This record gives sequence, C-alpha cells and structure tokens, in this order.
Amino acid sequence: MTRIATVLAAGWVVCSVAVLAQSRSVWDGVYTKSQAERGKKVYDQTCARCHGETLLGGDEAHPLVGDEFLEKWDAQPEWKLFDIIRRTMPDDGPNVLTRTQTADLVAFLLSANAFPAGTAEVSTEDEALKSVLITKARP
Repeated sequence: MTRIATVLAAGWVVCSVAVLAQSRSVWDGVYTKSQAERGKKVYDQTCARCHGETLLGGDEAHPLVGDEFLEKWDAQPEWKLFDIIRRTMPDDGPNVLTRTQTADLVAFLLSANAFPAGTAEVSTEDEALKSVLITKARP
C-alpha cells in the first residue's frame, strides 16, 4: 500500500469512528417518560381525531404504531419525523405546533412503539435530532 493510500485509509477510519460515536438510535433511550406523557396530551388534542385513539390511523391517516410505521421510518433520522410533523400536521392546520410540542409528540410516538425511555428528552434542535436514528430493530 502506498503512503497516500495508507493516509487516506487511516483518515477514513477516523472519520467513520467519529460519525459512529456521534450517532445514536431510538433504542438508546432518547426521550423521558414525562416528555412522552406531555406528548400524549398533544396527540389527544391535535392528532387523535385523524389517527385514532389507538394510533392505528384511519381512512386518510397513516398508522403511527406498528409495522407500517416502523417500516416507513426505519433507518431515518429522528429529525425527519420531527420535521414532517412540524411542517405538515395537523392536516387541517399545518405548522402550528411549537418545536417543544413536536418534540413531545415524537417522544410519545417512540413510547407508543415500545422504544425505551431514558434520562434525556427528544431535542428541539435540528443537529441533535439528525444524530438519532429510528431503527426498527435494536442495533
């Protein structure tokens, strides 16, 4: 291996390790129970009329729990879910939820999909949200 190839390979390894160290998954406890409880209140007030009390969706609304939801969001950053909710929900009045309400709602959806709670809340900051992956299966 040439010196340049060795340096490039070493750089790639360092960058890969740095990226892996920064990213987490929803299996790492990225919300708190109290945040999920606040999110349930937001859900009941703004989402349940379309997505249902059981989060299984309806005629026009997608399910927010179960295989279909997990397939859709598998390997996506938490930010993407946060952003879609923030910009497009509720359907009849999008972009009305605050960033805090949206983070609480994401916490509730994670809880409803049986991801473990932790000691830190879902962030309202884009960069922090981008560092958390939604993964169907435990990594």
